[in-house]
Amino acid sequence: MFSGLGDVVLTEDSLSFTSTGPVVATGIALTKEGGLIANMPLHSIDSSFERVVFDENFESIRLVGPLFDYTYFIPSEILKLRDLT
Repeated sequence: MFSGLGDVVLTEDSLSFTSTGPVVATGIALTKEGGLIANMPLHSIDSSFERVVFDENFESIRLVGPLFDYTYFIPSEILKLRDLT
């Protein structure tokens, strides 16, 4: 989903994506325990989830937890990088 769009780090405990300049600054981290940390321009979220749903075009991730339903969208400026590969 994030291949070629920024820095992707996969460890035994987590998966994280961080965009690289000069495009929009954004990032998301998902932990093995269900933790979520997402950063988008003008807002961030730090919560937990129980279910992950990828959209069919791999442009967003919906994270569902007991107290929230959050969708992380990859900004269109970053998605344009897919056209370059």
